[in-house]
Amino acid sequence: MAIQDLAIINERVRSPNIIIALCGLLILFDGYDLIVYGAVAPALLGEASWGLTPGLVGRAASITLFGMLLGALVAGTLADRIGRRKVIIGSLLSFSVMMIGSGLAPNFLVFEGTRFLAGLGLGALFPTVTALIIEFSPPKRKAIAYSIALLGYLAGGIISGILGMLLIQTYGWRPLMIIGGAPILLLPFFIRLIPESPEWLATKNRQTEANQIANQYGLPDPLARPAAQRQVGIRSLFSEGRLLPTLNAWGIHFCSLLLTFGMVNWLPTIMNKMGYDLGSALLFSVTLNLGAAVGLLIGARIADRGNVKIVVAGMFLLGACSIWLLTQVDQGLQVYGLVALAGTGTIGTQILANVLVGNLYPVEIRGTGLGFSLGIGRIGGMIGPAIGGAVLGAGLAPQWNFYIFASVGALGCVLALMTLLYRKKAD
Repeated sequence: MAIQDLAIINERVRSPNIIIALCGLLILFDGYDLIVYGAVAPALLGEASWGLTPGLVGRAASITLFGMLLGALVAGTLADRIGRRKVIIGSLLSFSVMMIGSGLAPNFLVFEGTRFLAGLGLGALFPTVTALIIEFSPPKRKAIAYSIALLGYLAGGIISGILGMLLIQTYGWRPLMIIGGAPILLLPFFIRLIPESPEWLATKNRQTEANQIANQYGLPDPLARPAAQRQVGIRSLFSEGRLLPTLNAWGIHFCSLLLTFGMVNWLPTIMNKMGYDLGSALLFSVTLNLGAAVGLLIGARIADRGNVKIVVAGMFLLGACSIWLLTQVDQGLQVYGLVALAGTGTIGTQILANVLVGNLYPVEIRGTGLGFSLGIGRIGGMIGPAIGGAVLGAGLAPQWNFYIFASVGALGCVLALMTLLYRKKAD
């Protein structure tokens, strides 16, 4: 009896923070593999044998995001059917192999193909990990828990910028892509340690397993829901008063992803075109992510104490204003300050927008809701890099990118505020 009691105690000592930390590590790899393209883009333009134009480089970024769109659409529904854990492991394996393939690509066509396939894995990982974090987080600390995990995304962006400054000029862009495949070495580690969501297990009549995992991580036992009460499938995103909230969520993700990937993929190149040397231009990428990290933590604390919808709207507005001000300031430390604020209003906004959208849906369709919202939002994510390539390719002043991005930020602010109009139906 004493041995059994000890086993129960050992099961209970695990903290849900362990899962949040593991998810943060997964997201670090996701962030690195995606954001590294911004550091690589200027070097790709200098790849003499490939003869690339800004439009082609932007197209490769957009193709990656198209893969993410498809991955998110499929994985969200799949995660609601077969579980979070299986989708997470599969997507990790997929994007790791394809990142290595991108680094070894003999020509641009192969490079684009591997970037698309890497995008499938990256797109599948994000909504699934988001659902798992929400389901393992304390009820009144979901925003801060998710934001802390998503610091991994920002850390991945910072690491990619630092490695870009250290490696590109000497070794070229290929090592940066190959490094992105390093997570494959940790695959056995994640297979062993990532559990299934107890809330999801409860929806599949696997109550004993659900309670065991919940007890193991100090979570309340999830409530079983009779099959007749379950809402599943894509149609459920538009039933029971969810039509307008779902469409609004898609618009918010469209704007936030356009801003995020437009800035992430083109900021170093834009600043380089505005007269900064390549090293300084890459430092702006690091600053963007540092600003996002600090602003995100502040915003998340406020969101957990009040209304995440108001916080997301305010961060959209901050992003719009800071990006527009970048067109008015030429040199000096204030430029770095504005880039940091822009990081809060773009990457930081995107992260908290995921919390907003995830809370709109019950656990039975949370993966589907997040997957479709992020998937539709990836259209904006594809348009963002394409805008950068089109503006630079047309010979327009690089500041025009900032004018467009600031306008999108203002639209995102309006859409976030609109979610307050149907609070009772969405929440």
